[in-house]
Amino acid sequence: MSEQSKGFFAANWFKLFFVALSILVVGIYFSRESDLDGCLENATKNYQTDWAFQCKQAKQEATCSLPRLVAEGVEKDRDRRAELCLKRYSFSR
Repeated sequence: MSEQSKGFFAANWFKLFFVALSILVVGIYFSRESDLDGCLENATKNYQTDWAFQCKQAKQEATCSLPRLVAEGVEKDRDRRAELCLKRYSFSR
């Protein structure tokens, strides 16, 4: 390493550290946001699959109207999955 580059790093080490730390924090934030979006998307897909399964059990089409108690159970599972996603990946807890 040349004397000129050593002088640059010696004079600007704090600024370089701050830039590197900022990039790291932004990367972590966007990674968690992406993970949260994926988790919520999976929760929605599971809800749709569960609903279709319950309809199939009742020998109806996949988008049927379920009895209230069955529908509430499927929706409760969806809400529980979404809540787990928010607890796992959200910064605001």
